[in-house]
Amino acid sequence: MSAMTADAALIGIVRARNFGSPPAGSRSSVPTGSRSSVPTGSRSSVPTGSRSTLRLTRRGRLAFLAIGAVLAGSVVVGGGWASAHEPRDATAVATHTVVPGETLWSIAAAIATPADDIRAIVDDLVQLNSLPNAGLRAGQQILVPAAG
Repeated sequence: MSAMTADAALIGIVRARNFGSPPAGSRSSVPTGSRSSVPTGSRSSVPTGSRSTLRLTRRGRLAFLAIGAVLAGSVVVGGGWASAHEPRDATAVATHTVVPGETLWSIAAAIATPADDIRAIVDDLVQLNSLPNAGLRAGQQILVPAAG
């Protein structure tokens, strides 16, 4: 028997059989307790030539909606983060010429108020002037925040 004929015979038997216990006095066409002679690889649960459609269960629909809600939420939250990083107001600056023996620490101490952390001002000066490190040369011109 060919694989196509075996599939068709198997489908016919499955359709004809009443799932559960057979009615009283009737005989089942499939022998119980024995294996079929059809190889396992040639069995098919879908009839040949039929169209299968995708059907989502209630649980599948809920999972699909949950994934959509998470994606929509990430877009909303991500948009909020993008607008939170807008440029700050411009800070007024003045040009300062470095004299021999002067350091960023001494410049930061001169422009700091008593409540300021000098380390933070040094970091701001390095960032403002795009310096590779905190080292300065005499005669170098740097930008410092303007007083007032």
